[in-house]
Amino acid sequence: MINVVVWEEYNYVLLGVQFRKEYAHEIDKRLPPDDPARAEWAKDAPLFEEIFADYETNLIKVSTLEELDAVIENCDYLVVHKQRLTPEVLRKGKKIRLLQHMGEDYRGIPMDTAREMGIPVCATPLINYIAVAEHAWTLMLNYFKQTREQERQMKERLYVERGWGATVPNVRIVQDYTLGLLGFGEIARPMAKYAHAFEMKCIYWDKVRFPELEEKYHIQYVEWDELFKQSDVLSVHIPIMPATEKIIGVREIGLMKPNAYFINTARGKLVDQVALVDALQNRRIAGAGLDVMYEEPLPVDDPLQKLNEDPSYNVTLTSHSAWQGHWTHIRDSLNIFLNIYRHLHGDPLQYEVT
Repeated sequence: MINVVVWEEYNYVLLGVQFRKEYAHEIDKRLPPDDPARAEWAKDAPLFEEIFADYETNLIKVSTLEELDAVIENCDYLVVHKQRLTPEVLRKGKKIRLLQHMGEDYRGIPMDTAREMGIPVCATPLINYIAVAEHAWTLMLNYFKQTREQERQMKERLYVERGWGATVPNVRIVQDYTLGLLGFGEIARPMAKYAHAFEMKCIYWDKVRFPELEEKYHIQYVEWDELFKQSDVLSVHIPIMPATEKIIGVREIGLMKPNAYFINTARGKLVDQVALVDALQNRRIAGAGLDVMYEEPLPVDDPLQKLNEDPSYNVTLTSHSAWQGHWTHIRDSLNIFLNIYRHLHGDPLQYEVT
């Protein structure tokens, strides 16, 4: 019997290898019949039991360190997603053959202990997170290039009246501005790469500083208040938990520049939405791109709806869809479990941390 233990709070690790069985009906409701992703999710997404059909496996899901501590003694393969594994608990896993982290940001894994025990560690990149980073960057570019106003002018045939040229106000050059990243995990890091490609200054705050990554990503660490004060675009990339609910409030929004643009593709409950709406309505900040809201789905009478409908407020709302892409969750799950399959077969591992 091979014991595979998955430790996470939510269901991201297993989502892709359970999709066809448990979630395909949701896609049927949401995507049109001719969308290729719908057909592939429903028919072709492999299940956990199909991947390991040649092996007798026991899948164990835990959500706390205490639950992991109770089963780790018999664990053969341990999969961790965004959790802090202590050296003390890991040392009890004397049978562990592979420690697999979902995501490249494996800061919660005690690497010295894993090396001491001779356990290989792999940290797989998340396609889902790349999709979110791309979405956040798109929200920013749409603001800087005033895409909604460009589209309005074309629809109203103003291009015909005025001819080509400078007809759209407030269009900006990205490299003239500073991107601030609230959090520097696996979604924020691609954002820093994009900023460097656009020759845009990039700063960040995180509860943990990453001096070894600052040169690699061409980014500068600043304190919490300074991030809000200095950013021309502030993009949120921190997790939601009781301690972070409404962590961005009246005070933080009040520190922002009048021409600053606020992006949130993380979680709506990180933000005091009443304070954000007030700042937008009174034009104390320049606009916002929000993929997540405090209450979801966003009520039809929420004031954010009206702000979104009036292009002059520079508010763009999307439907918590930043993660969407071709097989995002399925590819992420497969990266995890195919690595375990490779190890069982004696094949080279992918994404091994050295």
